[in-house]
Amino acid sequence: MHKDTPKKALSGAAMAALAFIIPVWLQPDLLGFAHPWLLLLFGAFAHVFQPAYSPTEKARTPEDRWTAAQIIWSIYLCNIAALLEAVLLRWPASMAYDGWALLGAFLLVIGLVLRSWAVLVLGRWFSWNVRVQEGQQLVRTGPYRLVRHPSYTGAMLSYFGLPMLFHSWWTLLFAAVALPLAFQRRIHHEERLLRRELDEYDEYASSVPALIPGLF
Repeated sequence: MHKDTPKKALSGAAMAALAFIIPVWLQPDLLGFAHPWLLLLFGAFAHVFQPAYSPTEKARTPEDRWTAAQIIWSIYLCNIAALLEAVLLRWPASMAYDGWALLGAFLLVIGLVLRSWAVLVLGRWFSWNVRVQEGQQLVRTGPYRLVRHPSYTGAMLSYFGLPMLFHSWWTLLFAAVALPLAFQRRIHHEERLLRRELDEYDEYASSVPALIPGLF
């Protein structure tokens, strides 16, 4: 569990207001379905077991190039858009308990588990900023045996699953464009630094895919 509790509380409250309270205000019947409660549980778990980040973070490094903020704002927009689309454009069909909802819930959960595992394995070396810390070593255990950036893989799985859960197809289309662009830009800048600072990284990158085993 991470120590930045006050920051987490503020960030969590803001996300709850944007991604839960407002849609419920627009459509009070939303509370009668499991979908929003799963999302609330997902958000609570993520804020407890993963490092907090603010899109106005001031400890940004020059190498970051606003990539963390781009990822966070893309995710915020996906969260908000998925719920607004569900209650304003697709209600009540958006609350169907069908194969799409089950697939979305599965991706949401498995992505969260993968990302939390990646953060746990990386330990104190994990950072929202693009940087190499003093004494940092290359980690090749746990999910890092399969892909170089498992926390990004997990995040994308979760935020592809969210619009599926709510049958928010326009949001899914947005996520399919915005999230890969944001994470690819992040990986480009991050790996440029890692290749320069960690001697074994070139060999690691040549043998382990970035995000998807066997594909990329």
